[in-house]
Amino acid sequence: MNLRQLSTKITSLTGRKLFDILLFLILATAVIKLISLNFNATVNDDAWNAFKTEHHCQLQKSAYGNQEASWLCDDGKIYYRWRQQR
Repeated sequence: MNLRQLSTKITSLTGRKLFDILLFLILATAVIKLISLNFNATVNDDAWNAFKTEHHCQLQKSAYGNQEASWLCDDGKIYYRWRQQR
């Protein structure tokens, strides 16, 4: 069975063209990935809040003093949280 016959068979079964089905699958995959990224960010926020408390992290201001730029923790490292960069 060649590609043209396969495409014709899929079209007859679904009532849609193969390109439409592929486009839908790509968009559905992108939506699922975005939802997954949002869920992971929310989970990591809880871990960050616990880490921030345990390591006595202090919020650092930018050079202009108007933005939350980073966190200085008692382990001597500076952490940049993506949510603080809005």
